[in-house]
Amino acid sequence: MFRRLISILFLVLFFGALPAWFLSTLEGWIFVDCLQRTSTEGMECAISERFAFASRSLVYSTKSARSLKSFQQGRRGKSVTYQLFLSTPSGEKAVLRSPIGSVEIDRIAKDLNVALQSRATAYHAKINPEPLFWMTLFLFIVFVGVGVFISLQNTIRRKSRK
Repeated sequence: MFRRLISILFLVLFFGALPAWFLSTLEGWIFVDCLQRTSTEGMECAISERFAFASRSLVYSTKSARSLKSFQQGRRGKSVTYQLFLSTPSGEKAVLRSPIGSVEIDRIAKDLNVALQSRATAYHAKINPEPLFWMTLFLFIVFVGVGVFISLQNTIRRKSRK
């Protein structure tokens, strides 16, 4: 029984390790939640990033926002990335980056500036995971399933031979 458990665990880890590592490098959901500060102009903005196996949340005192569009030339052609900058009392901070050219960051910067200028009490935005995140999650589940299937097939064959 113990040997079977070890073999199942080994095969699951063997087949699931590469997709799990790749999944851990991808961003999941991103939330931007801003609330009006009472003392001065601006908002307190919490940027929450959910990764596959971790999360990160930071709070910034925000006066304004802007997005920067960058072009990068690579072997496969030109790619576009957007980066969100927040103006804080201590200077401008780069807080988010879109790796595959999603215009969501540009939209968030424009909408956040509108909310700041109109002195709105709150602003909330959500960025859903890219399709690559879902494809990698699917591959992770398939690879782990294959590892379980192979290890269970081997134990069924051993029982039928006895």
